[in-house]
Amino acid sequence: MIRTADMNDLAGINVLHEQLHIQHIAYRPDIFAPVEQPVFDTLMIPYIQGSDKCIIISENSGVIDGYAAISICDTKKGAGEILPFTFIEVNELCVAGNARGKGIGTALLDAVKAFAKEQGARFVELGVNAQNTGAQEFYKANGMFVKNLKMQYKIQ
Repeated sequence: MIRTADMNDLAGINVLHEQLHIQHIAYRPDIFAPVEQPVFDTLMIPYIQGSDKCIIISENSGVIDGYAAISICDTKKGAGEILPFTFIEVNELCVAGNARGKGIGTALLDAVKAFAKEQGARFVELGVNAQNTGAQEFYKANGMFVKNLKMQYKIQ
């Protein structure tokens, strides 16, 4: 079942958030640090309680097996150099390791697209680690395309 999360879902979301964070550490140990559970609460609660954020979850047999943490973004808050429009940013999309390949990620992304349409958004966007080629292929298979690339130079 796909639905919007509430505070009762926080512990289940954080189990998956921890899995995702471990992957982030593996990709970029120079940026991501190990953290304790209260940090996850601090990060996730605004998505559950916020007016411009939400978490969409996948729940099967009472277990949260995937989530998408999203933000409603509005260019009207900028300096005026961009036309005004609303878009949805997927800040995190995570499916439990043992639940992958079962259509959960696609169902979550479809729910995000439906939410975006309800909000009058022009598009949905997200960032993905350059090393995470599996995620990149998943997003492309679900109709997403590369909008731009971000480059980085590490100072030694």
